[in-house]
Amino acid sequence: MELTKLPILDQVHNPEYTGENRCIPCTVVNLVIAGALTVAVAIASPIAAVAVFVLSVVAIGLRGYLVPGTPTLTKQYFPDWLLAKFDKAPEPGGSTLETDAAETGADARSHAAGEPIEPEQWFLEHELVVPCTRAADDSEQEQEDLCLADDLETTWQEAIDEIQNGERASQVAAFLETEPASVSIDQPDDATSPVRARVEDRVAAQWESDAALVADLASSRALATQVPEWDQLSLEQRSQLANGLRAFVEQCPGCNGTISLDEETVESCCRSYQVYAITCNECDARILEVRQ
Repeated sequence: MELTKLPILDQVHNPEYTGENRCIPCTVVNLVIAGALTVAVAIASPIAAVAVFVLSVVAIGLRGYLVPGTPTLTKQYFPDWLLAKFDKAPEPGGSTLETDAAETGADARSHAAGEPIEPEQWFLEHELVVPCTRAADDSEQEQEDLCLADDLETTWQEAIDEIQNGERASQVAAFLETEPASVSIDQPDDATSPVRARVEDRVAAQWESDAALVADLASSRALATQVPEWDQLSLEQRSQLANGLRAFVEQCPGCNGTISLDEETVESCCRSYQVYAITCNECDARILEVRQ
């Protein structure tokens, strides 16, 4: 029986800091505090010290902390690089992969395999993005922004239309180059929640939403038709490029509605940070987060 199923314990249970939202560094800090408190009590009464430690562990298990305020203090004072190692959310602007190609069953690639790619520069080198232009007084005025080349934009949208109502597990299996039977998808009912792909029950990749997943699956298909050496790239590199292409989306890949670009503060289990976020206006699905 789960402790939180008991009515009296359910009242003290705090899902904001437990389960998927548990911050491991904060939990460690509170266990250290519990240990120090136990040692202090043990000087006066060893029996009471055992009770203090047990109650402290139960409190941390149910609430995520022993001392109120430690989750906030952990986010504020622990180094970001350390908190990032325990974060359960995808790193904004990074690859969607949570594991390497060998663990998903994908073949290693010889074309600079493992080397990170800067998506925008790569798109420019392959003429997949071009400077945007707009009509102004019957002339073309070059803009600083970049837009997708017409062929890629058309191919990408066609792929999105094909993928939207498809079977996600088989689609993701093809993306990860692994057997469909080994893939399962943690896909919440609402459009705003993250989507996780598991290979043999291990988290292999995750996306901000199903719309973001659709965009990446379609990106991979579209780029494969536009770039002859696409198959020579590693799975990690292709994931980075598919993620990068989301920055050029013009309508929601999930509900086909309009999108907006906003500056937001994102709260995860372990930290908070500012991002530029692309969001679908009609279904609130998050397409992309880019860390400032």
